[in-house]
Amino acid sequence: MELPNLPGTEKERQEYGRLWLLEHALGQKIQTWSAQQRKQLDTRILNQLKRTPGRVLPIERRKNLSLAEYKRVYLGKGIPVVLQGAAKDWPAVGKWSPAFLSEHYGQDQIMLIDASPANLQNISRKPELTTLADVIASMDGDALKKYSRFNRILHEHPELQADLDLNWLLSRRNTLCSGRTFQVFIGGKGSKTHLHSASEHNLFVQVYGEKHWIIYPPGYDCVLTPPVTGTPYFHSEFNPEAPDFDAYPAMQYLDRYECTLQPGDILFNPPSWWHHVSNLTHSIGIGFRWFSADAFKLDVTQALLTLFATNPPIWTATRFRTDFARIFTHRFKD
Repeated sequence: MELPNLPGTEKERQEYGRLWLLEHALGQKIQTWSAQQRKQLDTRILNQLKRTPGRVLPIERRKNLSLAEYKRVYLGKGIPVVLQGAAKDWPAVGKWSPAFLSEHYGQDQIMLIDASPANLQNISRKPELTTLADVIASMDGDALKKYSRFNRILHEHPELQADLDLNWLLSRRNTLCSGRTFQVFIGGKGSKTHLHSASEHNLFVQVYGEKHWIIYPPGYDCVLTPPVTGTPYFHSEFNPEAPDFDAYPAMQYLDRYECTLQPGDILFNPPSWWHHVSNLTHSIGIGFRWFSADAFKLDVTQALLTLFATNPPIWTATRFRTDFARIFTHRFKD
């Protein structure tokens, strides 16, 4: 895969990481000082960038990729790849549809999470409680609002895991790793999740419909300026579909990756790669996540912020790792 141009020098990216960690640890105590340091660093980084428009680079699409090459070239180096058609023969592809889920699991209670940047600044997030049937019924109406993120259907109904090739998924984790979390995303055409990143690996299986991904490498932390929230979920207010280059001037000169997933495709999204995801049609997708120590190699700052998260702390997040909606909304009581 063609490598992007990274902002700043390695030293400057490390300097930004230290500022981010200090802001997490000390908060308001250093707010004025850190703002001045960030401004100076932003200016230095911007002045070094070539004034040529950023490129749109394709993510590699590989058919019949061997396990050995996947681990050596992509998992081992933390590089995203689309495994084209890898899940096309899994029962879920072709069987799962909005109608199927509504008919058999429509009474499931779910929390709707507003993942817009404005809402992510508010740590008292109050989710809307509804049913899966209501979400699916809204797809041809209020589809943009009712998007079921991090749905636990594969944990609530483990018999559905038989519709996946679980051995295939497990074999593509790191040798030393923790967790096997399923998160299902069910949304209508036009629904999306704004730019964010996390320190877990993700094999994303597109089961139904089409989903478009815009992806940036971990080295872009310093120009995406994620706010300090104390959570293990990082986000940026930059919108690649409607970019504000006055607020994020460096982004007009930096590259990005894009891909569109069809039913049966699987995207390997490594830790700390930023992604903005849009449903081009009604869509059902499954994220299979795990954590490995190589997250520290890809983005040590994000990995440390995850380890020392306070909102919630790591032990609480680990306890509820299969129910990310609770982590996201801070609802830890049954």
